[in-house]
Amino acid sequence: MKARNAFNAGLSGKSPVAIGRLEELRSFSERPNMAQGLPDDMPVLTFPLTVREARCIPASVQDFTFGLGHMQIADRMLMTMRLQLNGTQFYWIAEMTDPALWAALDMWRKYEFALIGLKIYNGDSSSVTFASTRFDNRTLTDEKYRSAPRREPTVDEFHEMAGLVTGFVQMQATTDIPHIPLQHVFASVLLTEQYKDVAGKEPAVKKPIVALRADGMGAVILG
Repeated sequence: MKARNAFNAGLSGKSPVAIGRLEELRSFSERPNMAQGLPDDMPVLTFPLTVREARCIPASVQDFTFGLGHMQIADRMLMTMRLQLNGTQFYWIAEMTDPALWAALDMWRKYEFALIGLKIYNGDSSSVTFASTRFDNRTLTDEKYRSAPRREPTVDEFHEMAGLVTGFVQMQATTDIPHIPLQHVFASVLLTEQYKDVAGKEPAVKKPIVALRADGMGAVILG
């Protein structure tokens, strides 16, 4: 399995950080056929890729899965979202109490459908490869964290999330399709409205990050 980092999407620092977003369906120049009947404000979960990285998207997808999980950093709980196409996995990390995240989850549950856009950048132009998945209208495992006190967005906390996607997530990732080993893993941090003013700033404190997975295993990430 190869660990990969998508290009730097506007953050400072030495390590490239991939920035995922929730973008409204109306913002795309072309609406995919799979989105027929969906409202214009339907959130699309996007992931940035270079042309070279996009070669890892399977031309023919035989096995597909999309799932949610969580990861703990000190007193913070983060949500993870994973899309796997054959042996290629795309990973998003988001702040668990982020209202934009839960608004998107509510929309996906309402329509029992989630739309994902793999955005391929080639210089000043871009194209999108869309994927869709059924999203059950049910109570989520991490729903209990939704009502937790909302955290005030800080530079340090955003950079903690960003630090995780520059190596740790890729190296600890495991396949979500039992009979298919991972070949490529891309990881991103979800940038929403609450972090837009702090994402590009230098963190005030650089320190090791200790992340705990859902299974209780820990790892130390150098800040």
